[in-house]
Formats: sequence, structure tokens, C-alpha cells
Amino acid sequence: MLSPPTTSAPRREERLTQATTSVPGAIFWFLLATLVIIRDADRPFGGIIDVAPTASDEVERQVTRDFLAHHKAADLPCDADGNRWNA
Repeated sequence: MLSPPTTSAPRREERLTQATTSVPGAIFWFLLATLVIIRDADRPFGGIIDVAPTASDEVERQVTRDFLAHHKAADLPCDADGNRWNA
């Protein structure tokens, strides 16, 4: 019928250990950190690592400077709001 508890307990414990799915803690935290970094890299101007758009601002300043060095301000194809001039 039933075997004595001393012989079935180790076998039951072994079966439970084999049936339990486990991800080692280090791998879990590594994967979680990787997902956080990917999510944060997808949103560069907000998130955990916030990067100011200073490079974009600098490029805009340089492009404006270079354009105005070769053209008069009246040569712009649009007004200050970006609307195209009517010909």
C-alpha cells in the first residue's frame, strides 16, 4: 500500500526539484537589466538615462550659420513658422 515516509520523502523531493522551473537569479537580473537598457535606448530624450538634445541644437545652429553665410535671410524659402512663401 503505502511505503514508509522515510523512503518516499527523498524520491518526492527529487521529483519536485526536477519539476520546478528555475532561472538562476543572476540570469534573471541580467535579462531584466538588458530589457530596461533597450527600452531606455529607444527613448533617448527621456527615461532613466536622460540625454539632452544638445547635439541636435548645435547642428541646427551650425546649419543656420552656414546657410546665412552663403545666402541672405531673404533667400529663405519659408517664413519663421516654416510656411512656404507664395510665389
